[in-house]
Amino acid sequence: MAEQPNQLLVRRGFEAFNTGDVDTLVEIIADDAVQIMPGNNIVAGEHKGRESILTMYARLFEETAGTLKVILEGTYAAGNSVVAIYHGTATRNGRSLDQRNALVFEIEHGQAVRLTDLPAD
Repeated sequence: MAEQPNQLLVRRGFEAFNTGDVDTLVEIIADDAVQIMPGNNIVAGEHKGRESILTMYARLFEETAGTLKVILEGTYAAGNSVVAIYHGTATRNGRSLDQRNALVFEIEHGQAVRLTDLPAD
């Protein structure tokens, strides 16, 4: 079965994230988007607005000395929602991250307006 346009948008976003393609991220993340990062860590909380989200992404790469990798394993879509399952790895201060996550996207007019990260652990 062919993927929906919103699933293709999410795939483009993952590719842009992994390659540092900020222009594409600016194109697909709405100016007033919100990304929620749960937990108790350096990026936990609500990041409101595209600039705040992009700053958080930059911090992830900075804190992990560029070792952060996210491999998209699959997407599921219904209406304006897309769930992306991905595997993330990174190292920071001698510690390793290796976990699966779900990232829930709400998409309106071809842009992500809300992103909620759900770590498996």
